[in-house]
Amino acid sequence: MTDATAETSISPLPSQPQLFLLDPIDVADPWQYELVESYQLLATFIAGKSQMELHDALQHKASESMHSHSELVKGLVYGILTNPNDAGMFFRYLNIVSRDGFAYTLSRLQLVVTSHKFARIRPEVCTQLFWILNELINAHGLDQIVLSLTRQVRSGDISHGNVKLCWLMLQFLQKHYDWMVQFPVLIATAAYMFGRLALDHSRIPDLRLQESEFVVRLFRERFSECSMVGRDLVRMLQDIARIPVVTDLWTDILKQPQSISPRFTGIDQLLYTPTPRMFLANRITYDMEHRLLFILEQLPVNMYSRNLMWFVQQYLSTPEAETLFSDLIRYIVCVFHPSNAVLASNIVPRYVFLGGLLRFIRSQVVAANAKLALFYDWLFYNPQSDNIMNIEPGVLIIAQSVDKYAFMTASFIEFLAFVSDAYSPAQAPAIRQAVGTAMQDAVDKGVVSSLMPIYEHPRIEVSIRQNLYYLFPQLVPPVVVPPTVSDEPAKADDTELHITPPSSPEISSNPVQQPQPITPAIPIALDPVSRMFQDELVNSTESDIYTGGLPEDVALQADTDATKLSLEQALRDAGELPSFVDQAQSAEPDIAQISNLASEIVDICAQSDTPIPAAARILSVMFCESLEMEDIETNAELKATGEDNDALEHDVLHHVINAAAKYTDHSSAQKIYSLLVHLTEHKLDVGFRWLLFSVVDKQQPWLYAQYVDQYATGTLSAALVRDLSTMQERFPGLFYTVLPQIYAAFTDAFVGCHGIVKSVLALIDQPQVYRLNTLILRGKLQLIGYQAASIAAIIDMALDCDAFEQVCFWQLLTAELDASQIALMSV
Repeated sequence: MTDATAETSISPLPSQPQLFLLDPIDVADPWQYELVESYQLLATFIAGKSQMELHDALQHKASESMHSHSELVKGLVYGILTNPNDAGMFFRYLNIVSRDGFAYTLSRLQLVVTSHKFARIRPEVCTQLFWILNELINAHGLDQIVLSLTRQVRSGDISHGNVKLCWLMLQFLQKHYDWMVQFPVLIATAAYMFGRLALDHSRIPDLRLQESEFVVRLFRERFSECSMVGRDLVRMLQDIARIPVVTDLWTDILKQPQSISPRFTGIDQLLYTPTPRMFLANRITYDMEHRLLFILEQLPVNMYSRNLMWFVQQYLSTPEAETLFSDLIRYIVCVFHPSNAVLASNIVPRYVFLGGLLRFIRSQVVAANAKLALFYDWLFYNPQSDNIMNIEPGVLIIAQSVDKYAFMTASFIEFLAFVSDAYSPAQAPAIRQAVGTAMQDAVDKGVVSSLMPIYEHPRIEVSIRQNLYYLFPQLVPPVVVPPTVSDEPAKADDTELHITPPSSPEISSNPVQQPQPITPAIPIALDPVSRMFQDELVNSTESDIYTGGLPEDVALQADTDATKLSLEQALRDAGELPSFVDQAQSAEPDIAQISNLASEIVDICAQSDTPIPAAARILSVMFCESLEMEDIETNAELKATGEDNDALEHDVLHHVINAAAKYTDHSSAQKIYSLLVHLTEHKLDVGFRWLLFSVVDKQQPWLYAQYVDQYATGTLSAALVRDLSTMQERFPGLFYTVLPQIYAAFTDAFVGCHGIVKSVLALIDQPQVYRLNTLILRGKLQLIGYQAASIAAIIDMALDCDAFEQVCFWQLLTAELDASQIALMSV
């Protein structure tokens, strides 16, 4: 018989799910039994049919109903994962029956990759999982599957199964690099994940080399995406900086940051950026997270010890697992923030759990890194951008341990005093100020009422009190050291404050005789804390210290009138860039100088017949120059959310927008809006910045509407979609924050807009769903509208989203229908 007439059959598998290696006492998840049942039905359905008959039968079956379609998909997915020999045939059938762009297929795979039992996945199933991912590489939503799968590559685990998973993940991303670079979050996650994993694979040199090379490639080619990780990116890099492949990258980051990216001003740009939760959560598997949350959300303080012991034995019992301590601490500190109900109950507090976890550490280097993970956010704390909940565990573990475990309180204070000077000697004053600010903020917000109970505790030695005063002089009084009996006569200043240098069990240093602390010599072999700046900052001076600001304004090189004259003349010449820009660049101008020149360009455009395209071109060059000096996008987010009143003092685009606003009700308003439109065409973030300025800052939406009117084509809705999409991609937190204000300003263009709904669903998480539902029910927000035709059209659009986005969509739609008191069935 030919292939077209040959009968097709597959061998039914056992009735028990075959995805994971389960013990007899383990119970498979219900969805696994559904897959098995669907596969058995598929085997019966296929048996005895020729290829041609089967093709027609599958088409007909898939078209009968959504239930029939889902049953076929589940059976085929299970067959692909568990039957490698017939995987190609099953995937051909899957192409025949799929009616939703593989959305339901991906939803079944999502269940597999997020399973708490994934650590026990069968080797052949793991191989087949990556096979089907390769086949579905162009399916919408696959990036979410891959992101979930990255969490299953466990840190601190060099077992055969985990190493194989790491190899498969690395090879998949290397093979599909061009696909991966379309997803910024995936790029940043991959860089952070493989950087942390390279630390574990010292005994697997081939894997470690490829991981390191991949991380270096991502940094050099996609630094803007990698920088999303923030300060924990530096913590990751300092751990692997000794790997030869990474050494050159580390040197460039410290000494030549602009060789990596023109917009990278230096390592402090990363250090003062808090790490988003999703990257820290990535290093904890779903199973670990489930068990951690059970302890931290369910167990009373007098019952958690047994579960903690089991957790340590399960995940932290091997020497290789020591690197996981830091990742667990970062998760508990920065990712898990207990609700008010948990805080008010007798559930085990985070600081108690952390104190118990730290007692299982035996290595001094691991202990130093664990303490650094606990207090890392203190070193660069900014009340405007950092969360006090990231500081709370460290504050409480210092304050609450003093009665029973005074040695722990002393060790934490000593470590803070040491690390504030040793982590980056050139930035020591700024770090000490940040540490003091963190504690002051904790006191102001009631985390602790005062440091005096620690300071006056009888078990706290004088040296620890000196360190307390050294760190927090605004919160404790100075220490008066009584004169000691000595052969030498007492000096006149014996009663003055003498702060001894902080000591640490991890670092050995010689006694220091100076009355003020200095940075002790740190053995390079240990370098648990301070090695990141050790080599290049040995000869640093006080002027190198980061102070959170920029240099004072530098006087312009030319007279103001002469500058305006040459500027206006240059702007009239659209053929080449004005010479004054080149002169400004060669003279190493600061942000203030560039901002003043940019404001003058706006004034000249408004008051003369200067060619607008030429002016926009010159401004774009000046923006590029300023990007090397200031992270204006981060400043824009802080300003728009009201978190930092001074963040935009050195933001060139901020000055341009303010200068343009002066002419919005002027006869030259048309020229100003034309200039803004031309700037937008240079791919600058003018659109959403002007939107924020108009709606959030000035509360004058008509400014944005007039700006939109300058476009030859497009509507207000189209402009909102473009600018809100840009905002959502760059600053998702800011995007969800300002949605109610944008809705109130442009209700008609906002409600029922497909693009806006799609942007809302793109990066939404469950807390955002809850927040948006609350706003909808309060009448502060409306996304979909109450027209049946509009709802139906948006539902069609939402069906192309992945499974989680669809769940969120239905929750938002239900909230809107509840708010309008319309029954769902009437639609």
